[in-house]
Amino acid sequence: MKQLLTLIVDFKMCASRASERNAREFYDTKQKAVKFYKENGVPERLEEILNSMFYENPPDVYGRLSEHFESLSIPPVIHKVMAREVLDGRGQPTLQAELHCIVKGLEQHLSTVTMASTNLLMESAPVEKKEADEKERQEFVDAALQFIQGPITEAISGIGPANQGEIDENVWKILMKFQTEKEEEERKERERAAELEPPPPEPAKEEKTISPKGKKKLGSAKSSTVVMEEPKEPMLPGCNAACVVSQAVTLAAAKLSKIQPFEHIANLYSSQEQQEYELPLLMVNLLNSGKAYPGKQNLIKELLLIPKPGKTLRQSLKQLTAIHHQVGKLLFPKLGVPGLYVNDFGGYCPQYDRPEQLLDLAQEAITALDLTPGEDIFIGLNCAAHEMFDLDKGKYETAQGMLKLPDDMIEVYADLINRYPAIIALIDPLKKQDVEQWRKLCERFSEQCFIIVDKAYSRAETLLKQGFGELRSTAVSLKLQQMTSVSTITEAGKLIKENNAAVVISSVLGESPDSFLADLAVGVSSRFVKFGAINRGERICKYNRLLEIEDMLISQDRIKATVTFGFPVIKPPEPEETAEDENKQE
Repeated sequence: MKQLLTLIVDFKMCASRASERNAREFYDTKQKAVKFYKENGVPERLEEILNSMFYENPPDVYGRLSEHFESLSIPPVIHKVMAREVLDGRGQPTLQAELHCIVKGLEQHLSTVTMASTNLLMESAPVEKKEADEKERQEFVDAALQFIQGPITEAISGIGPANQGEIDENVWKILMKFQTEKEEEERKERERAAELEPPPPEPAKEEKTISPKGKKKLGSAKSSTVVMEEPKEPMLPGCNAACVVSQAVTLAAAKLSKIQPFEHIANLYSSQEQQEYELPLLMVNLLNSGKAYPGKQNLIKELLLIPKPGKTLRQSLKQLTAIHHQVGKLLFPKLGVPGLYVNDFGGYCPQYDRPEQLLDLAQEAITALDLTPGEDIFIGLNCAAHEMFDLDKGKYETAQGMLKLPDDMIEVYADLINRYPAIIALIDPLKKQDVEQWRKLCERFSEQCFIIVDKAYSRAETLLKQGFGELRSTAVSLKLQQMTSVSTITEAGKLIKENNAAVVISSVLGESPDSFLADLAVGVSSRFVKFGAINRGERICKYNRLLEIEDMLISQDRIKATVTFGFPVIKPPEPEETAEDENKQE
């Protein structure tokens, strides 16, 4: 019994000491909590929102509290970028990127983007070149995956998605660093190879062969126009990582700001907040022809339909879709099922020998629907002059056996525009080297027709680096591809408008089922969008997104109607006054 009492006393003493220790620990914890909340200003912030809510009387008290403290949280930052290889609309390998950020202390997946794959070869390129291009495309995708999941993620982690320019610049610097290293390695390799190779033998002297009477043989002289085929621009394998990462950052920033992607892009494009938005006009692919297609004519690669300004996008899409189906109805009785075949842009590809046949077919389909060409529906022509230019003869082959000099091409287009007044746009009517003829074409037709340059500035970086120079045009086509970032597109758009020209946002041949281009076009206030025909998922998703944006803006009363084409006019320079003219005035 005595031992039991001793144990009870000892237990009570231990319990007492434990209680005292717990009390001290609890007090210390309370003091730490007070210090922690004071250092972070929680009592003041809590008092502030509670006082405000008393007067606001919000319907959702806890929702208002959540909103208030969310505004005080640490700004979200990029945590990582995940990338994978997927397929584009042609079944080719391309990139998909996911952006993950730390938001309120937790990792969140904010955006996913699938980029278009780049196809720089002409459709008429030989099989060997196409096979090499496919191999190179795979190399670019593989290299981009390594870049994104390695140095790019490291470089942009911890940066807020709202800092689009900083992120795009960081990615650009990484790619340029690897590009410099690659060029240096190639230079050293060439030097090593040169040391091992013996010097080339001196070329044997050729004797000149002179025809009888010292005259050259008939047909031996070539055109005085010397044309060099442009070498393919060297690109760093994996540079396409810049494009897909930039798009993912844009979408994440818009989501975090709780605004639409086109609104966020508009904020990047202009320092002033945009209240109203003007939707771009459509350039819809209808017919395809030219070098890569059956038939003799090469002058028209794409025949495009353009709706009348002033209509809603929904009205325009309905009319253009009806015309597309009507062309199919006209072709089927003549050509059967092959007449309904379409190319990768979704347009019909009938076999025609003259450009007038394409124009007549389009106008027949338009009038069959009680629409008037040149009033309700207009036409644009993608001429792709670089594809119909004969390098050996130094002339444009507008049809098989029909060759034209650059000056002759102006009259060719003049004849078409005069006979078909519905034509209001020419894309790449000449090669970029024919600067003088571009100027003449603009001065002659810019009051009634957009003269659009596409090939000369195939990348927006080229335009920003070189500027417009001597090449005159009234519109420029911009594409989101390779290492082109969203920042580059917005800067190029500003430059184009500063030079009194219009912006055209165009898709590329390897498009993916991603609608980002629609938001980009609205955000940079482009005059036109050129996405291809109104069919297949990779194009329909873009047109549907434009419809969604239109409905949204109409419901918010923030849409600005496009009432005219607004042709940017380039006039010929005023003739300088001579001394004789001054004397006459006196």
